[in-house]
Amino acid sequence: MVNAFWLDRDLDQTARWLVDRHVLSSVLENAMVLTTAVQSNGYAEGDPEAREGLYFSHADHPLTRWAAAHPDNWEYLRDYTEAAHDEWRYRWDHPPEETHGSWATVESLDRGEVSALDWPGEPSDPPQVTGRWHAEDYVEAYRLYYANEKRHLFEWSRDRTAPPWLDDYRRDSA
Repeated sequence: MVNAFWLDRDLDQTARWLVDRHVLSSVLENAMVLTTAVQSNGYAEGDPEAREGLYFSHADHPLTRWAAAHPDNWEYLRDYTEAAHDEWRYRWDHPPEETHGSWATVESLDRGEVSALDWPGEPSDPPQVTGRWHAEDYVEAYRLYYANEKRHLFEWSRDRTAPPWLDDYRRDSA
């Protein structure tokens, strides 16, 4: 399954709060979503060479459908993925010139061609891919989801620590 964990509207802060495992998975999984979304909208259609090396996966997933609906949605997910990539460099002390292969795939996209695609929908908030944890605000839903369903993954490297709001979002029924 793919997901983006929208733990804050400040995407750099979101990346700092991601557990170690989600820093890496956010780069890989959302690169798949981003490249699938643009291909679903006709990116490099008829040009197999331009599509070579691009991921195509989870086309019917709510996150992919959301990213494919409008360029603002796509750009917001791209910004999220870039913040996760920057965090990947930081946590595991990768030099600035080192690029994760999945992020390199996203960067290989022709931004002019991406913006010129026929986007079918309207800008909207990200979908809440949060199981039984829902809220009116997507950040609230993801905080509930993280605090209750992702506890078993809680590990932060380097000087990163647990988000200060975790206890406020924990529920005894989790």
